[in-house]
Amino acid sequence: MQNGVALNINTDFINISGSILLFGDLNLSGNWANNDAAGAFQLASTGKVSLNGADQIITGSAKTIFPNLILAGTGIKKLGANADVRATLDLKDRELAIEDKNLELLATATNALSYSTGFISSDAKGYFYRHTNTADDYIFPLGSKITGTFIYRPVTVQAKDNLDNTIGLSFVNKDPSAEGYDRALKRFDVNEVNSHYFYLADQKNGTSQLEYQFAFDKNTDGDFNQLVNWINFGLWEKAGVSNVRPSGASQPDYKLITYTALKPASKLPLTMSFITPTNDPITIFNSFSPDGDGKNDTWLIKNIDLFPDNELTILNRWGSEVYRAKAYNNANAWDGKGLSKGTYFYLLKVTINNEAKVYKGFITLLRND
Repeated sequence: MQNGVALNINTDFINISGSILLFGDLNLSGNWANNDAAGAFQLASTGKVSLNGADQIITGSAKTIFPNLILAGTGIKKLGANADVRATLDLKDRELAIEDKNLELLATATNALSYSTGFISSDAKGYFYRHTNTADDYIFPLGSKITGTFIYRPVTVQAKDNLDNTIGLSFVNKDPSAEGYDRALKRFDVNEVNSHYFYLADQKNGTSQLEYQFAFDKNTDGDFNQLVNWINFGLWEKAGVSNVRPSGASQPDYKLITYTALKPASKLPLTMSFITPTNDPITIFNSFSPDGDGKNDTWLIKNIDLFPDNELTILNRWGSEVYRAKAYNNANAWDGKGLSKGTYFYLLKVTINNEAKVYKGFITLLRND
């Protein structure tokens, strides 16, 4: 199809075998199916595919790799098979329900994605992936209508460098407990875990440090102040230092909560929580990276310097002691010297306001080998 040519298809389109070289516009009112493993479109294609009908589904036995994809018409557009978009994705005002499939936007430009009021839903744990190569904001316009009431909970991700990454997010508008992440299983310093929804984060390629920014409605969701994540040992714990701020005067009920991940996430469950800082001044995070880059090279424990009557013990996976310190402080924090990367167990005994407290859990030592 040459540039300037439009092909209007008013029924379903099935690509049984073969490829399309598209420079013009392909407008489809029915459903799309691709059964060719090459992805349907030739690599040189620069044209646009517009879904102009009512409810439409992208399916087939093989992934489709669209050059440019536009959602128009009415109704909901759905994924029945994985799909990639090579250059630009325009949601306009439509819902793209990826359900349990994956949608990947291959272009690294931040403006490769556009929308007005459109959004991506992923209630069946599908992922929307974006490719990044710059320290800029990449938006993930996530939302859901599964309960009958529309909620919009976008996420912005920013890498700390200009290296290549592939970052995926899934927004699941369901109680985490119903999906296997029991809200009752949590560290003692986590008061209440969001019961409405959770996210899954997946940095499947790249090692850049990422800053995540989540939006929430304090009136309908809860007035949260901490990000928490589910760990392999089966409980919710603080994901890292969380910063909360208003989203702006135009949305007074919305807040933004950010945190910086210390390591790439691998399909990591995340959600918001409320903690009462005055109840427990000690904050313990679950990883550090003593690789000599000047970032997170030692295991810092927030506010531990205020309580010098303490003793810290670190054990390896076999229960052997690998580190012990009395009056542990951040000026002389544990750097993991001589130890290999992996998961260790910590036991911290500390006196706070004349009360003896015990903290215990797991810490991951990361190295870029």
